[in-house]
Amino acid sequence: MKYFSLKAASYIANVCDANNIHYSNSIKIQKLLYCCYGCVLAVHNERLCDEYPRAWQYGPVFPKVFSYISKGKDLLPICPVLDAPVGVLDLIYDAIKAFGRYSASALSAWTYATGSPWDFVVNGMNERNGIIPDDLIAEYFRAHVIRESGDE
Repeated sequence: MKYFSLKAASYIANVCDANNIHYSNSIKIQKLLYCCYGCVLAVHNERLCDEYPRAWQYGPVFPKVFSYISKGKDLLPICPVLDAPVGVLDLIYDAIKAFGRYSASALSAWTYATGSPWDFVVNGMNERNGIIPDDLIAEYFRAHVIRESGDE
């Protein structure tokens, strides 16, 4: 079920747009994509997109999405609908609703907090800009997001 990261980010932007969730900067879209990616990994043991998040300076980043947005391009027209199973779409929607209420800076702080997968890669493995392994993300989201929200 791996989608291009731009398609997944576009779908997230469309859900945000339809639900009046502010997302206009690339940081928030990056963090929402990471949160959706983590939730899908934790629950379905599948990657949401073809691109792995990387441990950049201010948290997890999907470089292709970053590059696209940094050129001033709009995500909305790329993929208004994602042809994923209903359970996955529901999970993505729930993740966007839950995490979308936070500011970009709050989401950034959460994603690079002590003990997070980003923290492990940057400070534990000393690999700034390295790939954040899926097993770390899935485990973290199962322990800190899915269990806490009762989505198991």
